[in-house]
Amino acid sequence: MKNPKYRLSFNIYMTKIYFSMPVIFVEDIKVSREFYQNIFSLEVEADFGENVVFKKAFSIWQKNRAKKIIFDNKIISERKEVNNNVELYFETNDIESIWEKISLSKVEIIHQVKEEPWGQRVFRFYDPDKFIIEVAEPMSEVIKRLHQLGMPKNDISIKTQMSLKAVEKIVS
Repeated sequence: MKNPKYRLSFNIYMTKIYFSMPVIFVEDIKVSREFYQNIFSLEVEADFGENVVFKKAFSIWQKNRAKKIIFDNKIISERKEVNNNVELYFETNDIESIWEKISLSKVEIIHQVKEEPWGQRVFRFYDPDKFIIEVAEPMSEVIKRLHQLGMPKNDISIKTQMSLKAVEKIVS
């Protein structure tokens, strides 16, 4: 039974809202643009100078410009700590080659490639503005890898927390 306390009854048309993309504020738009283009081969969809939109990804915005617009030029105290409350998540079928590229660059590594308890191989590092970047293999690849290692489908389902039906579909 539904709790009537939470029932809303409006006789007005509600416009749907759709998530478009995350936007991160960066110290140096040129450095961050180059970083994401070189490391992840992201394609620029639009470049507005102080705002760059990456195709099928996210946007970066020059921090000082964003603050002026968002906070109407009011002085906002700067946080000096790392941005550990935001992570950008990327997937790749070739985690080893991306790891090699990252490990040879001058980025700050959080951790090397490791296997999470659910079987997914991942690594993390910081971008130039100290946002966490995670690179991981897609769960479909995890399931295929575990199956190739001889793990029974039911065990794969339990380990990956994916339904047995999804596991069977991926490995068939």
